[in-house]
Amino acid sequence: MEQEVNKSSNIADFQEIVKRAYEKGVNEHEMTLEKLIEDIKADLKNLMIV
Repeated sequence: MEQEVNKSSNIADFQEIVKRAYEKGVNEHEMTLEKLIEDIKADLKNLMIV
C-alpha cells in the first residue's frame, strides 16, 4: 500500500517537472536546450533522492 502511494507521488512529481520544463522552454527566451536539459536532470535527481 505504501509503495503505491509513493509511486503516485513520484508520478505527480514527474508530471510537475515536465510541466515546469515546458513552461521554461516556451516562456524564457534566453533558455537554451542545454540549460533546459541540465535543469531537468537536476530535478529528476532530486526526485530519485526523495
